[in-house]
Amino acid sequence: MIKRQTLACTVLGLSTTLLLAGTSVIAEEYDEDTYGPKNSIIWNTPVKATFDHKVHTMDLELECSSCHDDLFAMQRGTAVDSTEFTMKAMADGEFCGACHDGDTAFATDTNCMACHAASEEPLMWNEPTKAAFSHNMHVEDLGLECNSCHSTVFEMNKGAAAAMDDFTMAAFKEGKYCGACHNGDDAFDAASQCEACHFPPTEKIVFNEPVKTVIFDHDIHVGRAELSCESCHKEVFVMEQGHVADSELAASDDPAVKRAYLETLHSKFCGTCHNSNQAFGYLTRCTVCHIGVKGYDAMHGGDVKADGHGKSGH
Repeated sequence: MIKRQTLACTVLGLSTTLLLAGTSVIAEEYDEDTYGPKNSIIWNTPVKATFDHKVHTMDLELECSSCHDDLFAMQRGTAVDSTEFTMKAMADGEFCGACHDGDTAFATDTNCMACHAASEEPLMWNEPTKAAFSHNMHVEDLGLECNSCHSTVFEMNKGAAAAMDDFTMAAFKEGKYCGACHNGDDAFDAASQCEACHFPPTEKIVFNEPVKTVIFDHDIHVGRAELSCESCHKEVFVMEQGHVADSELAASDDPAVKRAYLETLHSKFCGTCHNSNQAFGYLTRCTVCHIGVKGYDAMHGGDVKADGHGKSGH
């Protein structure tokens, strides 16, 4: 029994040695003069892509003359220096598209990851609002194909979506753009989990309407209190920068009318939480939010003239 075990170990060790040696021999057999450059060619323009000579020559047994010089000049960089080296040209049968036509080899508008890698850096939008999108998360982590979104949902052209007038949250709700999947069924609803894509403002916001010089700090609410964006922006505040939507200015100098106006205003907006239960009541600690005209002037380093407490506002 011991001899058999020893013999088995010897055979196994010898097999491993031969396998490693064979692998080494195969690796050394690659001849660049015959098969082309050993290292992959990486293009960064017009978009990042990788091409491997070994896959085409040594593995698929194609001749160098299959592509050179009819499709590609035998000189590195010639293709990318040409303004005609585009996906459209390939779809028309030029460059890679001469073979990658869906018949000879997979079409250029399929199997994108064979040549293109998902960007590790998130795509950043600043218009219509600041947002981030991770290709890597959708492709690598979730296993989606590029054609899951391109070009039916998003045009394969950087900046194309932001340039459209309807690239809005309202369009998402109708199933366009991100809303095609982020509908609450296939993926989380686009109107929820805002922090997954958007960044809370880092600078304090100062409102002059409907009440003068009121300061609001997102960091206190989102950062310290760990509130989600939809805690306020789903029902209390419309997600629209610059003013408080659905609010009106005070239209009377009558103290009783103005007090009723302010109570209605507070209870409709900030007072939904600042009710002395969830947070300090809006009738106390007024200067936490109301900085006054002088405070506004100090913040902005300019002269701000008060319009008074009349019909122009509080």
